[in-house]
Amino acid sequence: MAAITKSLVKTRSRGFSTRKVLYCGSGIVLVCIFLIRGMLFWDEDFLIDSMSLPIQSIQNEKSTSNLAGPISNKGASSSSSSSLLIERQDRLALQRQQYTNFDFPKSNADNFHRPTAGDGKDVYIYHHTLRSSSGKEGAVILDMLMGHAYAYHQGAIYGGSCGEGNDVGRENENLLIKAVGLQDFLQFACPRDLETKDRKKVVPEKSYIQDGTRIFTPEYMDILKGILKYPMKQEDSKTNIIVVHISRGKKITPCRKAVHKGYEPYLPNKHYQLLINKYSKPEHENKVIIYSQSEYSFETFDEFREKGYELHIDEPGKDVWMAAITSDIFIMSRSSFSFVPAMAISGTSTTVVYTPFWDQPIRGWEIVRKDIQAQSDAEFQRLKSTCPKTDKLEKFRKNKNRRR
Repeated sequence: MAAITKSLVKTRSRGFSTRKVLYCGSGIVLVCIFLIRGMLFWDEDFLIDSMSLPIQSIQNEKSTSNLAGPISNKGASSSSSSSLLIERQDRLALQRQQYTNFDFPKSNADNFHRPTAGDGKDVYIYHHTLRSSSGKEGAVILDMLMGHAYAYHQGAIYGGSCGEGNDVGRENENLLIKAVGLQDFLQFACPRDLETKDRKKVVPEKSYIQDGTRIFTPEYMDILKGILKYPMKQEDSKTNIIVVHISRGKKITPCRKAVHKGYEPYLPNKHYQLLINKYSKPEHENKVIIYSQSEYSFETFDEFREKGYELHIDEPGKDVWMAAITSDIFIMSRSSFSFVPAMAISGTSTTVVYTPFWDQPIRGWEIVRKDIQAQSDAEFQRLKSTCPKTDKLEKFRKNKNRRR
């Protein structure tokens, strides 16, 4: 083996030093570029956003910047620099909102969990879903909300609504839940759907309905309003949008034999007209939008149509809720279907008009005056006097026709 000469050692040493200098120089250049970029586009979230935003959002940001063309400092004014910073901040805020997702049921553990109210252990509470039937979607969702609030007050975590196959085929309910922005907190899920070692239990209905809608305490409502996301209404100082939900149906009629929990579900057309008159603003353009059902309606809607009101009959439920949420005035009917969207917009700029019935009102709603209720009750009695007296004969004829 040849001896290593002095010249060879020098040559190798020079090569190693050159590479080292190149590496160090490249590193210094990259650091300088990063610092210069930070100074040019600095905002309070620069470092945080660079580390925390998803890769896709950062790439989108770069592509958006490239579309705007190279930025030159020559002749740039302070106003243009400010506008660039504002545009960047708005873009980052939009990206953060886009990538904010709740993971159910962790969403309830993070937002609706009070360990101090329980025994210190994580307990997931489920409740049985009401059986599905057409027109009862609002009652199902209100029932879920009551179970959700019950879990909160017990210091537990709401794990979903389920029971004996009743948690499947809930497309209509899911559309309504999404309309009020609760899809990340109310889901049809059973204990088997949740992989956890924490305790689980299904509570009986009597546990969470014994206090009725009074279970929606101010404390609970404050948290609920903080997480709800739904389309905001367009503010227009010259237009007053009045949305009215008129509940109609086979069992909602002045001809029914018994009251429901101490109240008549049916409210006459006159009742709604009196409220429309009360909440119309003289110096505004009053846009009245009425939602109802045509089947089995005891009264027609001709009088509303003649007044130029906008009628939506037999529309999808989600459209009704979306209209209620974006209204200036929402006039409720005596129904759970009206209650849920009214609950969602409690405390907003929308005025909720509540006629007393079996579901107690939420703080902040406007309760219909007694003089209007008296006029409505008188009209109800008048309509009741016109009910046919041959109900038994009509039922007999219907049953006979079915047998044929």
